[in-house]
Amino acid sequence: MAKDAKEEIDVSRRRLLFGFLDRARGAEPAPVAVASNTAPLLAQANAAFGVRDFAAAATLYKEFLAEESANGEARQRYGECLYRQGQFIQAKVEFERLLQKNRKDNRAILFLGLVLARLDRLRKAAVVWKLFFDPERVALSRELNLQVGLVELAGDDDPLDGPAAALAVERVLDTPRTV
Repeated sequence: MAKDAKEEIDVSRRRLLFGFLDRARGAEPAPVAVASNTAPLLAQANAAFGVRDFAAAATLYKEFLAEESANGEARQRYGECLYRQGQFIQAKVEFERLLQKNRKDNRAILFLGLVLARLDRLRKAAVVWKLFFDPERVALSRELNLQVGLVELAGDDDPLDGPAAALAVERVLDTPRTV
């Protein structure tokens, strides 16, 4: 039997191991490649993301997604890289793509709301943020609820500051979690 050029990796065992490590550190799980030929590229992308080099990570994730377009975790990180670089329209497309496949993807919900807030569409961001539910992220849930409440209290003619709301949410998001 001839061996494929693209050897499959046992993702379930690998995901289990790395998932435990990520949770122990309080980090979001890193994407895992399905094929052995794309694993080194994804490892480079994850390393760049880990040191917050979002420009390099975005390039690498985009290249990886050309080969493994169904990898939701890599797409999530690609969207986050775009967001962190201020490429809000492109990031919005990625988060909407994720939500088409999984309407309950908390990270995609969170970042789609952030994108909408940065685009000064705070009322739409509030509608999206209402879908966020993560009992392990209490501080983040509180901040999102606060922002939603402020939007709901504002009148139709009251000016809303989407970027300021996004900044408040980002502060909580970027605060390290304690275990």
